[in-house]
Amino acid sequence: MFISVEGIEGCGKSTLVNGLGQHLHERNIDYVITKEPGSTSIGKILRSILLDKKQQISPLTELLLMFSDRLDHLDKVIKPSLEEGKIVITDRYIDSTYAYQGAGRGISKSIIDNLVSQTEIMLPDRTILLDLSPEVGLKRASTRNELDRFESENIDFHERLRKSFLDAAGDNPDRFITVDAEQEPDKILQLVINKLF
Repeated sequence: MFISVEGIEGCGKSTLVNGLGQHLHERNIDYVITKEPGSTSIGKILRSILLDKKQQISPLTELLLMFSDRLDHLDKVIKPSLEEGKIVITDRYIDSTYAYQGAGRGISKSIIDNLVSQTEIMLPDRTILLDLSPEVGLKRASTRNELDRFESENIDFHERLRKSFLDAAGDNPDRFITVDAEQEPDKILQLVINKLF
């Protein structure tokens, strides 16, 4: 099973991913936790570029960097792990591209659709959307570290991200599980476990 976890900044993706990993570990189920960008040696380099506030990156360049990371991620982590029968859980995947580079940066959906088609990007079996207001998410994110290039964008950018994620969930109800991310992490974890396994 291939599971992606999506949502705006500060929604609790990492907490949920780690909780799901612990759940599978306790049941001796083989799994892999991964993320985008940055789960391969090439991906780590791309991540440092993409998150660096000092970098001036055009929207199309950003999109292509994300796809470069994703293709390497698929080839080196996701596909081999699935072929070994492991459950793969990724913190961000293709729906983040439609949100961040599409809705956020203004790249047309048709351009992203074409890249998905041409590069044969596989879709997750299930996607968990942790839905949260940008005000709450950014407040949470600001308590962790210095804000990165994406987290530093204005509130309108983050509102567009949220709408994109919710629209994707509405268009793909068989794939998405949408969860109110203002709930306690333990409650969110149990709800997601009940829906997935």
